[in-house]
Amino acid sequence: MATRKVKTAYKTESRLKTALFYALALLVDVLIVYVIVKGFSTSYSLSYEVFSDSAKDVSDRSTVVIQIPPDSSTSSVSELLYENGLIKNKYVMMAKIKLGDYGGLIKTGKYVLSPSMTYDEIIRVITHTEQESTENTE
Repeated sequence: MATRKVKTAYKTESRLKTALFYALALLVDVLIVYVIVKGFSTSYSLSYEVFSDSAKDVSDRSTVVIQIPPDSSTSSVSELLYENGLIKNKYVMMAKIKLGDYGGLIKTGKYVLSPSMTYDEIIRVITHTEQESTENTE
């Protein structure tokens, strides 16, 4: 009878180990799927922001005066705009500036900007491309 209990205990222990193994394997699989879905979701959101033209807050008509110092990098200009509450995401602004080849066109000086301005409107203002395009149409 004692040997029967030992065999039963061994089978139970073996089944518990197997169940634990499968439970951990399932947990790992679920975590992998979660990371993949989260990665795609984040990539989609960032891509949407980069290739669409949106404003931080369309209804906010307040203005902010910013000073872009000489020899400012794309990242420092994006950081400045983000810290002053003019844009939603500094990485989106960096991507838009880099993709549009506006990096070397950013002019130093003071600018009056608003959170209701889109990324492209802000870029046109700080690169003075807005003035050039209106001059060419006249």
